[in-house]
Amino acid sequence: MCELDRVHRQTVEETIRGHCKLRGWCLHAVNCRTNHVHVVVSAPNVPSKKVIAQLKAWCTRELKARSASEGNSDQAQTSPRRNWWTERGSVRLLFDEASVKVAIQYVVEGQ
Repeated sequence: MCELDRVHRQTVEETIRGHCKLRGWCLHAVNCRTNHVHVVVSAPNVPSKKVIAQLKAWCTRELKARSASEGNSDQAQTSPRRNWWTERGSVRLLFDEASVKVAIQYVVEGQ
């Protein structure tokens, strides 16, 4: 299991914000924890699997790049691939404004 420290969590949140902005997705909430991330995002006409894949890929690249530039001696440098994430992700589709509001509240306050 991979644990994300404060700097890793900040990197993940910044990367998710940046990628959502780049794609024109509406990021409602993000909360990166030591062993998982919660995101509430609206990405019209984009399959949820693609959203997850892109967020994981961008965050992985940024985590690896920052680890290498900081000279960390963790797995990111000794191995070409580090498993930062599980293979899948949990997706809950939200179909109305009330559901989005509840999800945002959970991500921001409920952990």
